[in-house]
Amino acid sequence: MTALIEELNDQTLSEKAQLNCAFIRSSSCKKTGDPSYMKRFAYTFSLIISILCVLCCSSKAEAGDFEIPPSIRFTLDREPSTSPIIYYFSKPDLIDTSYPILIICDGSLSKGNLTSVLFMRQHPALASKVEPLNIGCLTIEKWGIDGNESNEEEFWQHYTRSQRLTDHLHVIHHLQEHPPVGWNGKILLLGASEGGPIVTDLSILCPDVIATIVWSGAGDWPWADELWQFMENLKQDPLWSEMQPPLEPSNTPFPETREEFDVLVEYIKAHPTTDQRMCGMTYLYLADAFQWSFVDYGKIHAPFLVVTGTEDSIIASSDLFVQKAQNVGAPITYFRIDGMDHYVRKRPDVIDRSFEWLGNILKNEISLKEIKN
Repeated sequence: MTALIEELNDQTLSEKAQLNCAFIRSSSCKKTGDPSYMKRFAYTFSLIISILCVLCCSSKAEAGDFEIPPSIRFTLDREPSTSPIIYYFSKPDLIDTSYPILIICDGSLSKGNLTSVLFMRQHPALASKVEPLNIGCLTIEKWGIDGNESNEEEFWQHYTRSQRLTDHLHVIHHLQEHPPVGWNGKILLLGASEGGPIVTDLSILCPDVIATIVWSGAGDWPWADELWQFMENLKQDPLWSEMQPPLEPSNTPFPETREEFDVLVEYIKAHPTTDQRMCGMTYLYLADAFQWSFVDYGKIHAPFLVVTGTEDSIIASSDLFVQKAQNVGAPITYFRIDGMDHYVRKRPDVIDRSFEWLGNILKNEISLKEIKN
């Protein structure tokens, strides 16, 4: 899901109210020929500000405070642009045998909160689980972010799921052509939230993938349906109607009816601009997400772990993802976690289970290799 899910699920609405998050209750609007001005609108928001956000007037803003050893930071030309792909790769501490590479793909970001992928890569709950596996680790920045620095304008001009997928494929191909010492050519994937659909596609496109984990990001529904369901769930909160800061001119209110929403979705798909937003995301981003391709479940060839909480708005979509995958014989494992919301990082027990699953996959790979030898 987009940054609205990333941030709203991290705290209750009452906590968000204390942080002055931007929500709005729109009144009746004058109907014009532009579908972005519907006759009636429901409650929505223009800009979600997370607890990690630092707002700046400059287009060059601090994205975080991460320690970045020069030995792990790499760049790769992104033709025809002059802006390179920034990625971080580290080998395991002990290279006593060949190793696979774990690619970690983080979730979405919102305006004013452009945080490096290092936030997920260096998160203690994750880093402590990766190191004992004796594997390589690869993470790729979103366009416009470089560690502790970000360029807001550049970011939003290029931010789509498709661009992220393209960048990941580019780096993977580069490593295949110039393999790091000790890499056995095998790939592990871990995607969270928005990273889920990206690693799902990578798991199908890359034959050398041996395992995939998706945290709170595996769904079968079209993304427009998941977004609608999220907003419907959100509007049930009694505090929703109390939050009415002014709407930014560039932000389209969220429609009240599904019919109006469907019309707006089609309009956004036909007008993928970076000048207009809905739910804090550009029309460019939304148009790309609305047209994201369906999963070809029969092409999932490697063990695939889906982790979704029953309190997450995508739970029904995730259930269907698993059902369809299992129906065609895809090697799917499902952790359906009672009471968990969108944030796996709040649940160390679930993280433990996920990496226990991954560890068993790696042990099986080693055993198969030994049998073949």
